[in-house]
Amino acid sequence: MKKPSGIIFSAFIFLSLFLSGIFISGCSEDSVTTVTDNLDLSTYSTGNYTDLLDSLKLDTVKVLIKDIKLNVANSSDSTNFKVGPYVYFVNLNGSVNVMTTAYVPAGNYDKLIFKFHKLESSETPPDAEFKDSTGTYSAIVKGFYNGSYFVYKTDVSFHQKLNFPVSIGVETNTKTNITFRADPYKWFFKNGNFLNPTDPANKNDIDNNIKNNVNDNLRAYRDNDRNGIPD
Repeated sequence: MKKPSGIIFSAFIFLSLFLSGIFISGCSEDSVTTVTDNLDLSTYSTGNYTDLLDSLKLDTVKVLIKDIKLNVANSSDSTNFKVGPYVYFVNLNGSVNVMTTAYVPAGNYDKLIFKFHKLESSETPPDAEFKDSTGTYSAIVKGFYNGSYFVYKTDVSFHQKLNFPVSIGVETNTKTNITFRADPYKWFFKNGNFLNPTDPANKNDIDNNIKNNVNDNLRAYRDNDRNGIPD
C-alpha cells in the first residue's frame, strides 16, 4: 500500500514542477515583450533679422496644440500621435530639440494634422499660464521690445494640416524624427519692422500674423540627423 502512495506523490511533485516551469516560462516571455517609441517630433526655429533684433528679442514661445495626428499616405485614414492638449515649446536657439515622442504603427505617412488650441474653460491647463482671471489662451510669447519686458497672450484657435515634402516611412524598431520648422518672429513683423506687442492697436495684426505664419511658413519634414534640413 505504501508504494502506490509514493508513486502518486512523486507524480504530483513532477506535475507541479512541470506546470510551474510553463508558468515561469510564459511570464518570462511576456516580460521581454515591450513596445518602444519609434517617432520623435522636434522643433527648430528659423529667421534672419540681424539688423532688427535690437528692437525685439524673444526668449520664450509656447503654443498649446491638440490632437496631433499623422495621415496615412494616399488615404483619408490617420493615426493619433498625441491627444493633448500639449504644450509645444518653440526652440529659439537655432538647434533641433525633441519636443515629444510616441509610438505609431509602422507605415507611410504624408501629412501632420493638429489643432492650434485655445484652452477650453472646462479643461485643466497643462501649463498654468494658459488660463488666468481674464480668459484662456493658445499661445504665450515672452521677450523684450526696445529693452522693455513683455508677455503676449493670444486666443486664436484653428486646425492645421502640414503636407510632408515626401511621404515619411516609419518602422517598428527604428526611431524616425520629424522636425517642425517655425519662425515666431514673423508673428510680430509687418512692413519691414517689428510691431510693439504691448500696444493693443497691434493685436489684430499680430494674431493674423500668427494664423498666416503657421499656415504659410510652418514646415514639417523627416530630419533623422536633426540638422534642421529635410532628409
